[in-house]
This record gives sequence, structure tokens and C-alpha cells, in this order.
Amino acid sequence: MPAIDLNNINLDNLDLSAIDRFVIWYGTLPDSVRTGVSIAVGAMIGYVVFRIVAKIIKGVLKAVIAAILAFLITTVPGNMILSNAYDRVEQQITTSLNR
Repeated sequence: MPAIDLNNINLDNLDLSAIDRFVIWYGTLPDSVRTGVSIAVGAMIGYVVFRIVAKIIKGVLKAVIAAILAFLITTVPGNMILSNAYDRVEQQITTSLNR
């Protein structure tokens, strides 16, 4: 089937969506321009996706660091406080029993 030259056809009377009109516009561009448009759009989308993923990874990294710090802050001092409290209670019980 031979290709139809859409440049010589009046498309105003056709019920075409905006996407169809964009596809027709893109298809009528020279090959080098289509390649340039594809590379430019791909680079923009790649950059946006990179920024989104970088923010997600940065957020996950911050969350991991916060979780590690919270664990360390609660376990080390918590263990020291409970250990001191246990020693104090043990000493009180020993003193009470010795009376």
C-alpha cells in the first residue's frame, strides 16, 4: 500500500483527536527532526524520572539513617537506665532483707 502524503490533504473535516493530530504532525517531519524531537523528549522525561527516583532514594536513605539512630538512641541509653534501675531495686531489696 503506497504512503499517503498528508501534507496535501485537508484534515479539518476529519474527527481527529489531539493525539491523532500530533501523530500526523510528527509523521510529516523529516527523519532528522523526528530523531531530534525523540531525543529531546526522551532526555526531558529521563531527567524528570531521575529527579523523582533520586528524591525517593534520598528519602529512603534518610529514613534508614533515622531508624538506625532511633534504635541506637533508645537501646543504649535505655539499657543503661534499666540496668541502673535494676541495680538500685536490687540494692533496696538487699538492704531490706538485711535489716
